[in-house]
Amino acid sequence: MQRRLWCALAILCCSVVCSFAAPDKPKDVDRKEKLVVILLDGFRWDYVDQQKDKESLPGFRLLHKEGVRAKWVNPIFPSLSYASWTTLSTGLYAENHNIIGNYFHDSYRKETFELFNRTLTSNQRWWQDVEPIWTTATRKGRKVGTFLWARSDIPVRGILPHQAQGFQLTKGATSLGANLDKTIKMIKSEGYDLVMVYNEHIDNKGHQFGPTSPELMIALQEVDAELYKFLKKLDDTDLDETVNVMIVSDHGMTSGTPHSGAEYVEIDDYLDMDDVSYVIDRAAVAAVAPLPGKADKVYKQLKQMRGVDVYRRDDIPDNYYYKNGRYVQEILVCAKHGFVISGADSPKQIPRDPSTPRPMIWGGLHGYDNTHPDMRTIFMAMGPSFKKHYQGEPIDLVDIYQIYAHVLDLEPQPHNGSWSRVRSYLTNSASFSKVLSWNPILMTLLILLRYFI
Repeated sequence: MQRRLWCALAILCCSVVCSFAAPDKPKDVDRKEKLVVILLDGFRWDYVDQQKDKESLPGFRLLHKEGVRAKWVNPIFPSLSYASWTTLSTGLYAENHNIIGNYFHDSYRKETFELFNRTLTSNQRWWQDVEPIWTTATRKGRKVGTFLWARSDIPVRGILPHQAQGFQLTKGATSLGANLDKTIKMIKSEGYDLVMVYNEHIDNKGHQFGPTSPELMIALQEVDAELYKFLKKLDDTDLDETVNVMIVSDHGMTSGTPHSGAEYVEIDDYLDMDDVSYVIDRAAVAAVAPLPGKADKVYKQLKQMRGVDVYRRDDIPDNYYYKNGRYVQEILVCAKHGFVISGADSPKQIPRDPSTPRPMIWGGLHGYDNTHPDMRTIFMAMGPSFKKHYQGEPIDLVDIYQIYAHVLDLEPQPHNGSWSRVRSYLTNSASFSKVLSWNPILMTLLILLRYFI
């Protein structure tokens, strides 16, 4: 009964938001522009500029010349993959879409979400809170395909894209090239309107070797080669006249090696594991679930830990847009810049790193708060909807979703983005000047209702 009441109130509030903030209807109802979104995981905002040879990276240089780019994109908190992928797909902060990290736990249902466990991440219940862009587009009659993008292979309210491939581990840039070749065929011959492609090659090398390593630069060149071939094929087939291409990423990367100055701190040096149910994640951020009656003791112990900020749930900074998430635990430990949380050597640690060597050293890592410069990421685009040779001011990750909706002539779902930050990138933003977004007062009302119902 309570759940039904919550749903009814949420729908009512969303209806009020829609009535005040619905976008104007574009005049051209037969708009034929297509959209390809390429998500390059772990692409730090300054990677292209690190290349000293200005003739290198012809794909990205072509995008800069013929399209638009933001100076950088501010990430969400936490700057972790699954949370950020869901923000890119919905325009919502983590506390509003409830995919709050790569690892989290539902204490009520005793269910866990784990990055590399496809069975656990495919639990349909995680994905029914909000509607991603591929669901909206499919529901509105667009033909949609996805390659390796989050859990786009899980139905949302019974709807799946026409071709849906969810996240699974891949290596190298060749899979990107193969999927971009398929994308050309899908758009040219099979009538697809939206294709979303994911690749993790740059992120993998960043984690393994670090963000300033030669190996990372080689990975960047390999991804660029596939991107350049794709852009040239669009041009050779005249698809560039109707196809818009957006290059996005989820977060940046910072160095994790002791040589770079990173300092590792063992969480179980400051924690009696007999006092907790579990510790979720590590590196940049860890969530701690104390046993009943142990919260004060655990909090005081963790407050002695160097190089971190420790928060009770209610004290988590508001500008993280995190603490109202459904699966947030009682205590949150956030590593300061230059520090790395080493996970507990215990079965209560999720995930559990190898017992040797201790600590496990990362070449590069992410997840830090959204003020860390190394967590900044990218936005680039080209095509008939975008200006040429234009660099705009920084935008936020939550802003990107509404651009998909604009290009595809779709009414967006309620989101946290700001139209004023992105409209300058577009050739025609007038028809979308009233963007559908969460009214802050109604958002607060919804959050409060969840606790009182």
